[in-house]
Amino acid sequence: MAAHDFTADNLEAAGALGGSPDPGYIRPEAPRTLAALEHWQDLKVGVIIHWGLYSAIGQGGSWSLHRERLGDFTDPPADFTGTDAEYHDWYYDQRRTFHGKEFDPQDWARSCAEAGMRYLVFTTKHHDGFAMYDTAYSNLKSTAEDSALGRDIFGETVEAFQGAGLETGAYFSKADWAHPGYWDRALPVTDRFHNFDIAERPRAWEQFVEFTHAQIDELLTRYGKMNVLWLDAGWVREPVEPIDIDRIADRARELQPDILVVDREVHGPHENYRTPEQTLPEDDPGHPWESCITMTRSWCSLERDDPAKPIEEILGNLLKIVSRGGNYLIGIGPDAEGRMSSSVRERLEEFGSWMQVCGEGIYGTRGASEVSGVAGGGLEWFHTRKDSTLYAFALLQDGPLTHGERSRADGDESAAVTLTLPAGAKTARLLGGEELAIRADADSNPTVMLAESPTAHAVGLAVEL
Repeated sequence: MAAHDFTADNLEAAGALGGSPDPGYIRPEAPRTLAALEHWQDLKVGVIIHWGLYSAIGQGGSWSLHRERLGDFTDPPADFTGTDAEYHDWYYDQRRTFHGKEFDPQDWARSCAEAGMRYLVFTTKHHDGFAMYDTAYSNLKSTAEDSALGRDIFGETVEAFQGAGLETGAYFSKADWAHPGYWDRALPVTDRFHNFDIAERPRAWEQFVEFTHAQIDELLTRYGKMNVLWLDAGWVREPVEPIDIDRIADRARELQPDILVVDREVHGPHENYRTPEQTLPEDDPGHPWESCITMTRSWCSLERDDPAKPIEEILGNLLKIVSRGGNYLIGIGPDAEGRMSSSVRERLEEFGSWMQVCGEGIYGTRGASEVSGVAGGGLEWFHTRKDSTLYAFALLQDGPLTHGERSRADGDESAAVTLTLPAGAKTARLLGGEELAIRADADSNPTVMLAESPTAHAVGLAVEL
């Protein structure tokens, strides 16, 4: 099979990431927020679904409206000819033909639930300002008369996912390149920022801020319980683009007392957990965090049957993330017609099969970097902990174990590998398999012999300490 290029879009080059002063993580003080944060850390695996007007032109976000041409995802489609102003009009015109007729939220919910995902973050509005829900404050929405979608996409999706047992949250961009109080098209537009002097036109900016607050209120009052308000466009922040984030956060908790507010990349009291994008820290950073990483090359399928990353890479991300104390937010999304890529479906099924067996060592755990763990077998081990149980996981694509090779389980110890357990280990068992006989030696740590893995791609152990 030909190798695919999964290199992520360079959002940092486009100015989407970073730049905020960092006072260090500020832990919430409110008891309900702290409880919600602990609960969220137990969920461990979520899905972020991008789908919007940009999907109609085969892109994974609305960055082609961004006036700085940096190549690839920031540029219009290669066959477009015209000025930036003409492209702006053409882009929004796509709402008239973007029908997404194949989008079935029940199918997406069922597939994600069976994959073991516990929460959803859905893109209600990207930077282009096109609302994928029935907002009362703009006609640029999926339910508008001139929108071929003709559906409250967010409403349908939330209902389906909540019905499948997942918690739900709202992605919302604080920027809005369609609102005249952000981009006044009577003036030049040169980058991603607002394009007028707020000090000279305070009322225009105030109208944009009120519009933003009103739309967020809609999301938090019409669609049931939300576990997170996931705010994007971190450049929209005080002092240059003051959005009154204190009032947004206070109002969110007034409407949804157990919600987490994540003002992404704006380090401070309203970033309840941090969200590294398409990357993960080398070590446990010591605060709540979540890596959002795409399963395909971009945030949604750019073509029919867009290829997905290998399951070994996806499981590798999972094990690194949870062993370092984080959550894994897997990015997928429909293509222009609303279809789930067959590769994505296959990976979800593979991921779900593994989680069904090994999920006890993922859900409700915390990273275990502070304790000595399992070692040996020529494998790299990742550890989590829940009460007195230490879980150890290792990927197998380069390891000595073969999934389902029964000869190794029939007493042929020459085919097995020796693993060293932490001191004080009482029992050890394979996740999806049997208890392993512990060999004790007064002069060294206990060991077990491991002959095979009951699961493909990665093996898991549970060790009682």
